[in-house]
Amino acid sequence: MGEMITINVDGVDREVDKDQPLIEALGQAGAPTPNFCYHPDLKVAGNCRICLVEVEGPRGPALMISCHLRPAPGMKVRTEASSEKVVKARKGVMEFLLVNHPLDCPICDKAGECTLQEHYMTSGRHESRLPEEVEKAYKGGADHRFTDTKGVSRGGKHIDLGPTIILDQERCILCDRCTRFMRDVAGDEQLYIAGRGDHAYITTFPGEPLDHAYDLNTTDICPVGALTGKDFRFQQRVWFLKKTNSIAPDDSLGANLTIEHHRGKVWRLMPRRNPEVNKSWIHNETRLLYQELDRNRLTAGAINGAPATLGESMMAAGKALAKAGRVALVASGHLTCEDNAALLALAARLGEKAEVFAGSWLPIGEADGIARSGDPVANRRALQLMGLPDNLDALVERAAEFDTLLVIGHDLWQAAPEKAQALEVIQERVVLDSWNNPSAKAATIVVPVRCWAEIRGTMINCQDRIQMLNACPVCINDELEAVWQVLDRISGHACDAPLALASQTSVWAQVQSRIAALADVQYRHIGPLGLPLTVNAPSLVGAEA
Repeated sequence: MGEMITINVDGVDREVDKDQPLIEALGQAGAPTPNFCYHPDLKVAGNCRICLVEVEGPRGPALMISCHLRPAPGMKVRTEASSEKVVKARKGVMEFLLVNHPLDCPICDKAGECTLQEHYMTSGRHESRLPEEVEKAYKGGADHRFTDTKGVSRGGKHIDLGPTIILDQERCILCDRCTRFMRDVAGDEQLYIAGRGDHAYITTFPGEPLDHAYDLNTTDICPVGALTGKDFRFQQRVWFLKKTNSIAPDDSLGANLTIEHHRGKVWRLMPRRNPEVNKSWIHNETRLLYQELDRNRLTAGAINGAPATLGESMMAAGKALAKAGRVALVASGHLTCEDNAALLALAARLGEKAEVFAGSWLPIGEADGIARSGDPVANRRALQLMGLPDNLDALVERAAEFDTLLVIGHDLWQAAPEKAQALEVIQERVVLDSWNNPSAKAATIVVPVRCWAEIRGTMINCQDRIQMLNACPVCINDELEAVWQVLDRISGHACDAPLALASQTSVWAQVQSRIAALADVQYRHIGPLGLPLTVNAPSLVGAEA
């Protein structure tokens, strides 16, 4: 937070941060301001005009757009709470926006989270002055216009823009958010405003699709139902959806997101704003991870290819570890700090016959500067801080030394099949995973576990920020448990005594014992936006993202 200054809002002095737009300062001062074109993570356009406020200047009070102004000491601002001019101006903006807007609310996917609806209830509420005999002038380009059953010329509807997005031109209010996102954030100006004045409309360049790894973010920032994603279109009414805060499990930046669910099913993942991590954006592949939460999942165990109950598979895994002469344990940067701390505790309990390996065979790409670091191993930093080396290749070379292998949440056979095949010389291969993947198929004992969306735990991103995953109350099988819980149960069969990880608190104590920077950190300290840590180890590739 920057320097605090005093401004006067509706006759009351308020302390606000001077290093922010006035529209944000007014929200901080308890006077939220309606907006369409403004977005905290986009450049200011100032074209919707509904954020008008009255500001006193040398020539007296004047209407100004609050998105473009900065607060100054002693500034006097009047909002709709004390200025009739502001009330009339905002109502006028709403009237212009709605006069030619289609009456699509009952069938529009944005209904329930449409800011045009919301601002009408707060700043509009005007009676229409459009006579019945005067038809609406619907926006849209000539290429997609059509005549409806009433003989009215309509703008383009249900326009297929590309692999991910449908456009409804006549719903667009020309806020320009989508074009600014594609130009200034995505760096690929695939959307633009064609035409002029009341004939302007959103479209792509002629013959070119909208096709970008981040283009679904335009559906989030569209304030109306002009841009909708094909994956979620007509699936659920948004007011039914409940939200669980979490982070992306597919990249070491750990983009913040929400898991949105209803009636036992996850329907979408949405970006959750964190100015220090991913701002308001997530990658399309991250967004579509929800589709995998109920596909190809492991819901029951297996022993030598034969189906087994969860209890039977855990007992078999424990007995395999107990009778083993040499055990290789593979930690996973795809799992939480808690899971890996439990694995290390199991290794300590097994004693000299156990050796821990870590790392990944997945390639590391380049940071895109938006919401991905390029490293697909989400919790690699935690393994580094736990002192675990990147030595999977050494395991391949020494595979013949071991008679039992335990792999947790790590699809080695998918990442590098030619290397993983060398591990098949190990007689017992125990895999704890959430999906029926190639590693599960190569295992002699399979123990199913909960996936990232079904657990509570922590990860440390490439910026040295610890962040929380939270358990969405939707699970493919309620009997499944987190990896650290399963390891605790397996240890009861493998060792003289279990790990005694009876609660999240006890496993967190194991994490704290492994990572010095977390010695004084409790879950309540982490917060929804994470907690930056002070560590001595060098940062990972991609931290600048």
